[in-house]
Amino acid sequence: MVYNIKTASEAVLACIPKRSAIVLEKRFGLGKSNKRSTLEAIGNSYGITRERVRQIESDALNRIRKAGVFAHLQPLFSDFTEYIQQQGGIVAENQLFSHFSNEYVSPEAVRFLLTLHPQIIYRGESDIWHSRWGLDGVMMDSVEHALQRVSDTIKSKTETIAYEELVNMIQKELAAESIATPSRAVLSAYIANSKQIDKNHFNKWGHASSPLIRPRGVRDLAYLVFQQTGTPMHFSTAADRIREIATKRRVHAQTVHNELIKDNRFVLVGRGMYGLSEWGYEPGTVQDIIARALSSGPLLKDDLVKKVLHKRQVKENTILINLQNRKHFKKFPDGTYGNVV
Repeated sequence: MVYNIKTASEAVLACIPKRSAIVLEKRFGLGKSNKRSTLEAIGNSYGITRERVRQIESDALNRIRKAGVFAHLQPLFSDFTEYIQQQGGIVAENQLFSHFSNEYVSPEAVRFLLTLHPQIIYRGESDIWHSRWGLDGVMMDSVEHALQRVSDTIKSKTETIAYEELVNMIQKELAAESIATPSRAVLSAYIANSKQIDKNHFNKWGHASSPLIRPRGVRDLAYLVFQQTGTPMHFSTAADRIREIATKRRVHAQTVHNELIKDNRFVLVGRGMYGLSEWGYEPGTVQDIIARALSSGPLLKDDLVKKVLHKRQVKENTILINLQNRKHFKKFPDGTYGNVV
């Protein structure tokens, strides 16, 4: 007899004592609620210790492995093994569950049968890894070491990277672990195991701790959209773009305006228009910009206008009007302008 996942989990529970089956159902969330219970919660319901519940669970799993019905699980175990092999020998739990579960098969049933598999290795969730399953501990170690080195490298970067660059970095580190160049699908599966390597709303990659990957507020979100756009924009347009990439947030235009004013990454370059300081824009009045432009020496009018327009989005006439302020600027006989000392 060949079982599917749902009937297989029901069949193996039927071959052990009822209380043992109930404990496994609660531990693995195999009931209608799909909610997993802790050892302590189960112990409290039976008036026994956590350790006793753990013993019942362990004994129940061993009974199943020795039961005749266990042999009928081999086709399912082969399916699990084949899929993990296709994913490079290690696969994130969510990805594994997504592949084998559906509206009729719960992820909890998949987890239960994976636990019974005699060769598959489980590694639990940590601060830097998602829960994952693999076939060979040494292989899993090698992939994780490679990913960790890539994570350390991108953490030191101040900018995001394209997926191609990330792929090249991972391939290099895998080669250092004597792992042959995997397919793109396998690389994607490897990356999914790491909590530290992630992408932002614009499919740029970096370390998960970076605000360029996981923005922490309106200012970070605004910085992302300005970087993506590459040109100055009105604060209301910036608010629209933020709502597009972070639809769960209620972002008001005035809120964006207020936040940009407080952040020195942004410079007010015109009426409600902001640019990034890293683009060369500078804070201050038009008069301040002119004075800074002339600080290195006199300039002809046209050259001066070009310099100021590079720092601020204003009309040329606004620059010329400010230039007429004789308290701050003077015109030399050769037609150049300079600061009044």
